Amino acid sequence: MSAVTHGGDIMLYFNTGTSAVPVWVPGAHATSHSISHSMSPNEVSSKETGKYTEIKPGKHGVSTINISGLHTWDGFDYFDLKEKHDADEVIMFKLSGRPTDDEFVAERAEEVGDKYEEGSGYITEVSREAPHDGNSTYSATISIIGKTETKTVS
Repeated sequence: MSAVTHGGDIMLYFNTGTSAVPVWVPGAHATSHSISHSMSPNEVSSKETGKYTEIKPGKHGVSTINISGLHTWDGFDYFDLKEKHDADEVIMFKLSGRPTDDEFVAERAEEVGDKYEEGSGYITEVSREAPHDGNSTYSATISIIGKTETKTVS
């Protein structure tokens, strides 16, 4: 995104359409999230490298998204995520800014030119936190199939 993005401005969208014609439905907004992509490099050494080891790109690991402090969005809640988790359902997701018609005040709504990631994966962990005298939130981990695509809001 072109400006500072606050964790609470990130939306988790689910595709209820097809991969060819996606229909992105807001699922929840996060108070914080992280996305991690990894690659295990291959070590390369020879007489020319001397005592130093060089590396070349190797196998990419499973990328994950950890989303914390999710809050319900338009009726979507913990039980919807748990249902997808329990069914071992492949989900198509989009991590993006909040829609411009958001009823809540976002620090930054999604704008033309903003970049976002989308992909597919499995919900490999879902949990719910319900503190005494506090807001109930839920968290999830999505293990990504393959890699995410970086796209631009048009």
